[in-house]
Amino acid sequence: MKHCRFRTSFGGALFCQDAAYLEGFCKFHYRALQAGEINENGVINEKISDQIRRREINYHGIQKSDEIYLEDRK
Repeated sequence: MKHCRFRTSFGGALFCQDAAYLEGFCKFHYRALQAGEINENGVINEKISDQIRRREINYHGIQKSDEIYLEDRK
């Protein structure tokens, strides 16, 4: 796999698109693994209560989509 194996919950099927570094993770997610913020399967540790950090981990390395949810359309 050429990209990071961290699967984001954004859309349920998107992977971080940064290049794989070690153990299949990009440098950012590998550091999160070392810090105990994610496990070896790429799941965010439930003990992290800081929602800003959870979002940083979850959304790192994905391209922002132009999709609009139906509720947001005017």
